[in-house]
Amino acid sequence: MTNKTTLKMMLLFVAILATFSSCKKDEVSLRTGTLKATFTVGTGVLPGFDYTIYLADNTTIELTGIDASMENGVLTVKNLNPDNYYLEYRYKVGDTYRSGKVLFQIHSGQTTEIKKQA
Repeated sequence: MTNKTTLKMMLLFVAILATFSSCKKDEVSLRTGTLKATFTVGTGVLPGFDYTIYLADNTTIELTGIDASMENGVLTVKNLNPDNYYLEYRYKVGDTYRSGKVLFQIHSGQTTEIKKQA
């Protein structure tokens, strides 16, 4: 090999290495968004509720395998793609069961907050 060929190969290797090293694991969070839903009853937070999330343009199929957690009455759903969704919720207050549906929109890299008074 000549010096020019060796130099070209080294530059190509450095360019490929720089391309792969510039990728970060956090880039997923820049393309997705988060939902935080809090339901309150009187002056306190509703301890828990059942929920289902649907795409707004297809309410016959619920989303499964989502990164969701419920902590202190706050539902947090991470890594949702930007789109319009429905949150269908069900909860019990005393002897009464209540339910409803909320339309919300997810934006890249942002958190959408829903606060409902039950």
